[in-house]
Amino acid sequence: MGVRLVGRVAEVVALDRLRADAEQGTGAVAVLVGEAGIGKTALVEEAVDRATAAGFTVLTGRADPDEGAPSFWPWLTLLAGAPEGLTPTLLELSGAGESAAVARFRAVRAAVDALCAAAAKRPLLLVLEDLHWADDASLALLTALGREVGAARILVLGTSRTPMGFETLALAPWDQAAVAGFLAAGDPAAHRSWAAVVHRLGGGNPLYTRELTRLLIREGRLNRPAGAVGLPDGLRPVVARRTAHLSADCRHMLAVAAAYGSEIDVAVLEQVVSVAPLAEAVAAGVLADDPWVPSRVRFGHELVRQALYDGLGRDERIRTHAALADALGQHGGSVAEIARHRVRAAADAASRRAAVEACVTAANAASRALDYSEAVRWFGHALANAPGDATLRLRRAEAAYRDGQLDVALSDCEAVVDEVGAPAALVIRGFGGPLGPALLRLCERALAADLDDGDRAKVLAQYAFLLAEDRDPERAGRISREAMELAAASGRPDALVAAVHARHETMDPADDLDEVLELARLSCELPGPPDAELWGRTWRLDACLARGELAEYDAETNRLAALTARLGWPVARWHLLRARAARALVAGRLGAARELAEEAREVAARSQDASAPYLYLAFLSGLAEFTGDYSWVGEGWLDAEEMPIAIAQLGLIAMGRGDREGGITAARRLRGVLPRLPADGRRTFVTVVTGEVAAWVGEHDLAAECYARMESRAGIYLNSMSSCHGAVARVLGTIAAVLGRPEASAHLDRAVAMEERLGAPGYLARAQIAYAKQLRTSDPRRSRDLAATALATARRLGMPVVAAAAAELIKDDLTAREREIAALVAEGLSNRAVAERLVLSERTVETHVRNILGKLGVANRAELRAASQYRH
Repeated sequence: MGVRLVGRVAEVVALDRLRADAEQGTGAVAVLVGEAGIGKTALVEEAVDRATAAGFTVLTGRADPDEGAPSFWPWLTLLAGAPEGLTPTLLELSGAGESAAVARFRAVRAAVDALCAAAAKRPLLLVLEDLHWADDASLALLTALGREVGAARILVLGTSRTPMGFETLALAPWDQAAVAGFLAAGDPAAHRSWAAVVHRLGGGNPLYTRELTRLLIREGRLNRPAGAVGLPDGLRPVVARRTAHLSADCRHMLAVAAAYGSEIDVAVLEQVVSVAPLAEAVAAGVLADDPWVPSRVRFGHELVRQALYDGLGRDERIRTHAALADALGQHGGSVAEIARHRVRAAADAASRRAAVEACVTAANAASRALDYSEAVRWFGHALANAPGDATLRLRRAEAAYRDGQLDVALSDCEAVVDEVGAPAALVIRGFGGPLGPALLRLCERALAADLDDGDRAKVLAQYAFLLAEDRDPERAGRISREAMELAAASGRPDALVAAVHARHETMDPADDLDEVLELARLSCELPGPPDAELWGRTWRLDACLARGELAEYDAETNRLAALTARLGWPVARWHLLRARAARALVAGRLGAARELAEEAREVAARSQDASAPYLYLAFLSGLAEFTGDYSWVGEGWLDAEEMPIAIAQLGLIAMGRGDREGGITAARRLRGVLPRLPADGRRTFVTVVTGEVAAWVGEHDLAAECYARMESRAGIYLNSMSSCHGAVARVLGTIAAVLGRPEASAHLDRAVAMEERLGAPGYLARAQIAYAKQLRTSDPRRSRDLAATALATARRLGMPVVAAAAAELIKDDLTAREREIAALVAEGLSNRAVAERLVLSERTVETHVRNILGKLGVANRAELRAASQYRH
């Protein structure tokens, strides 16, 4: 079965059954019923191919819609190419002295008898297409033959747009899955979004679907995401024939209905045009109704509606849309429906004002429903009718920002900043990166205007935030302090909120987590823009992670979830998913952490946040410290980056992959920037990681410098929603051990205690391994106990990197014989019992046991029995 029969498996099986029965002498008449273009002919062609292959003689005839066609016309064309014994002369009606009825009866009987006789020699497939146009004589012959074929080797296969009283195979439209299959068969690279669009436009009609697909392939659009599609030229005559036979009143009603839309409220339509021809349109299959909802009808095919709409003249179209908008207003239509018609009726000053008003109403409704994409669209239509309205443009910018369409928001702000001042500079908040330079220019243009203290404070706060992002910390700090002073002087809470944001971005949170929490409280509680609470919540989450307060972190995550539901912003959902991903990682749920991080990345991709991909990769780097999966790292990944935090990430990746050269390169690139790191949220992470990498590659002076800078941070966790690394004390202990400092054990002991308190099993295992390495020579027994505990955790949580490190530490210097004896002693056997078991002298066993105790650093046999790793 080829592409032409997409979705027709059941029908082909039914026809195969009928053909097989006919071959055995039990014939039938079957009619394929469906609208024009539904695929009747394609199914007939498949049946003909199969019947020919099975040895049938196939004869084909077609009815003609022209009034001048003679009686029996489809049968005459069928018999014209028939084998010997079957001829069109069988249907001649010119018998002398016979009435017309007698002559027709005689001709019908002669044809039936001849067909049955021919089928006795070789089975027949008789195809009669377009029976809905057949004359009475042809239908009489079909009926007569139908009474006889049950005992003949004949299968009659007809096609019709209406049922005929014979066995019927009704052909339904293709469903969306069938349309998707057809598109994929036409072009395996077809974008999946087209299936729904093509199915909606064509109503599942195979002919319409084929024409649409040809158009999309010809225009080179099928491989790109779906968009608007015009009516293909090849379908225009087909669609025209669907309505050509209808009355003028019906066609006029349908044209108005086409302007209304695909789904039509009859009560609204009745206010604009007479609906008396409705039954005619439904009977013709142009409109479809639902017996359960008789107040509404719909077009069976969007392409038919589109063709009817295209047939409206300009003036008639404008009048129709205006009338529909009025009718919808009277009948409680949705604001979006009314706006759509107002826009299409906007032809003069008054109607354009009405369109703007309707669009703003629709945009406001969309914003209340958190559908900011729709709000952007309606503000766009409003601007098309009032292009110089700066207020409308600013409002579209605000909706675009909330929907993550940062390019639209920025363009609108740039267009109106000189006119509206501060508001345009403050639409896009919390973003820097590639947008930073353009946003800085917005601030500078706004500051050139005459602003009051409150507005100036807000713009200065935004300016300070962007300068901090742009690596000018001194100037950023100075301007943030100025913003704070102006905000306090203005007495405006919204200005103070903005200054608070600037202060947070120009400080290193690790310097004073209490201040961070106070800034977060102010940002959440002071009256201000909705995103102020969003930033405050994220600051609190990072502070809770840094302090190891997971109960409060979970409570704050729930508050963020409620805020996200209230706002409906993609950026809010992105932060929520990042928060949940970080929590899963700390809890050791690696699979869930990866899934949540990937979902966050997808949300961010839709919001045009350029920093999101970097934060996702940073999170994967932290995850890989447990899994060892660095498959996501590409060649030259971040090599050209000059940002210290990116270089630090490269160093971590090099450590994880065992790439010493990469680690040395990263450490040396960081050496020069370390003294110049600004006091912001990246400084602690960069310094701690630089020290860790430096210690690993043997850059001891750099490691010592980082140790000195970060020793005061020993009590915090290097955890955030962007990347988790565990207790800083573990890294300090590792560096101290490499440098031979006596405080190494104290740091590592503290790290183990901190991770136990936090309830972070993966990071606890890493701390235990680091401590076990430090104790391996001074306290081998405790070293093995720590490593064994870490190994059990790593195996339980699926952390291969941690498990491998722990297993390596559990190894000892025992010989194979000593390990065998240690296992027996651990089971509680005496020296004599061990000697008997291994066929050794008791003195030899005593010597081995003494060596074992010395090598393992245990005092006696009881302590050896406690070392569970030696038990079988």
